[in-house]
Amino acid sequence: MKFLKLASLDQVYSEYFHRVKPIDETLEVPTLESLGFVCAEDVLASQNLPGFDKSLVDGYAVRSKDTIGASTNLPVMLRIAFEVKVGEEPKRAINENEAAWVATGAMLPEGANAVVMVEHTQRFNEYVEVMKPVAVGENVLRMDEDVRKGQLVLAKGERIQPGHLQLLLQLGVERLKVFRRAKVGVISTGDEIVEPFVKEKSVVQVRDSNSYGLVVWLRSLGFEANRVGLCRDDEDELFRTLKGWFDEYDVLVISGGSSIGTRDFTEAAIDRLGRPGVLFHGILIQPGKPTILAIVDDKPIVGLPGNPVSFTISAKFVLLPIMRRLEGEKDFLFKPSGMVKLTRNVSSKQGREQFIRVKLFEKQGQVWAEPLESETAQVSNLVVADGIIRVPSDVEGLSSGELAEFYPLWFGW
Repeated sequence: MKFLKLASLDQVYSEYFHRVKPIDETLEVPTLESLGFVCAEDVLASQNLPGFDKSLVDGYAVRSKDTIGASTNLPVMLRIAFEVKVGEEPKRAINENEAAWVATGAMLPEGANAVVMVEHTQRFNEYVEVMKPVAVGENVLRMDEDVRKGQLVLAKGERIQPGHLQLLLQLGVERLKVFRRAKVGVISTGDEIVEPFVKEKSVVQVRDSNSYGLVVWLRSLGFEANRVGLCRDDEDELFRTLKGWFDEYDVLVISGGSSIGTRDFTEAAIDRLGRPGVLFHGILIQPGKPTILAIVDDKPIVGLPGNPVSFTISAKFVLLPIMRRLEGEKDFLFKPSGMVKLTRNVSSKQGREQFIRVKLFEKQGQVWAEPLESETAQVSNLVVADGIIRVPSDVEGLSSGELAEFYPLWFGW
């Protein structure tokens, strides 16, 4: 039973993505090679971090109560018992009215519960004048304040980022169970399309940048991607190509073939592969409306528009979330990286979500976005733009000075 042929982006995210089944195949990889994978099981901390009470500043480890009442005019005099260097354990505990010099990152001796910054002290031979009181725990990172033993440090479904890697290495985690990366096969279509490095072509022929560019983009994000063929505008040829590569990849992408003149045979070729076939034939977004979404035997098949900007927007907001969903990532939808102010009014058709390319600049501490006006066929626009803003479908536009959601065009999850 098929869904609506034309749907909002929210409908696609809820109804279509519900049918995209994540890959359940896992593998074990060294932690140092895990960056970019999605974790396949919860990882709990095996120990406390930092594992000892650590000084956050250069100064003197003290007992807080020994500094009560200290001031510039009436400092407290403490005897310097010893020094503690980074990476060494203290010689002994400190006693009443004693202090120990500690460097940033050094372990506090037993008995000390605070550190006085060196800026608030003055040293005289074996004694130090403390000119400011410190509270219990001041300038100290407690032994389990960073991470507690048994704490969840990496959840199943999280994509492993550099921050995770730092934490896992601090905890001594050597290997991780992860979901394997998704594999995508890209098929280019169109009678006018030729290979990008062909020496001679007619004026009306177009070098294939979409499919090759998509493959390079996906590979840069860690996916296994290949351009697997170039098809003429012919249903039988497209069907044979789809069938021939169907078992090799987790998702197949058709570049082009979704315009009014060609989408009928594209849909027919997909439907011949199996059920349920094409579920959505168009999304209420601009650019990117002529996007085809299908499921065949639980495998996603995506038809991206041929116009370069439409192609890129659909790849960013439809295809990439599908890939992330396939890899088992919990939060597979993109979130805005921030809010920007518009330099001028932006019009939009109500009922259709608008994605507008913008150029960013900074003025008086505020990030502004200058909308770029161009047709979706202009490839140069993808170079000039720093990213895109998203105009919701329930408004007729945004006003100058209004805040808008900003998304990087190429990089960033």
